[in-house]
Amino acid sequence: MNINLYLRIIKKIYYKFLSKYIDGKIKIFNRHLSYQDYLKKQIEKTSNPKKIEKWKGAEWQVKVDGFENLFNRNEEYIKVKKKALCLGSRTGQEVFVLRKLGMDAIGIDLVEFLPYTIKGDIHNLNYEKVIFDLVFSNILDHAFDLQKFISEMERVSVKGGIIIVNIQEGIPGDDYSENIINDSKSIIEMFKNSSLLKNRIIQNTFDGMNKELIFKKN
Repeated sequence: MNINLYLRIIKKIYYKFLSKYIDGKIKIFNRHLSYQDYLKKQIEKTSNPKKIEKWKGAEWQVKVDGFENLFNRNEEYIKVKKKALCLGSRTGQEVFVLRKLGMDAIGIDLVEFLPYTIKGDIHNLNYEKVIFDLVFSNILDHAFDLQKFISEMERVSVKGGIIIVNIQEGIPGDDYSENIINDSKSIIEMFKNSSLLKNRIIQNTFDGMNKELIFKKN
């Protein structure tokens, strides 16, 4: 058996075990010696030339279609929004879709993919003022510090702004996952300055997310 295929199988079994048998609403891996080690690991994935080729090529339209469905099902919450921030946007299909809907949208990731995604850190957003009336993310499983990440989402959201997060609840991660969320209630509790508007099961076919949480900034 090819050694790389063997390692992928072992990792899949390992993360499946963690998500199913380890107690706790959120399983935090704590596998990095420092925050810089975490950043290095995440950049390893986002800067991978083969992955970038796939994201910009074969997967581009698939994800565009997927995000169109995502934002269409949330039309009642986003239809009057003007300025959007997408966190962990990689090549930026979600930003592309929001711009088509007429929003002033930008994405943040550790690697820049212009014109849709600029370089930044989701745990330390480079915005001093609250300027976004829509914030979206589907990378909570890649966050080093979930509470800090969520606090930053709330910090840059205007009063009455909408925050939409898609998560994988009870689903095994991969080699780049920093946590496994076994209960969405634990995430809801971390939103200290927002009210929950919607907590629903979803079936995103393009990214594997199965739960959607929508909040309104108080």
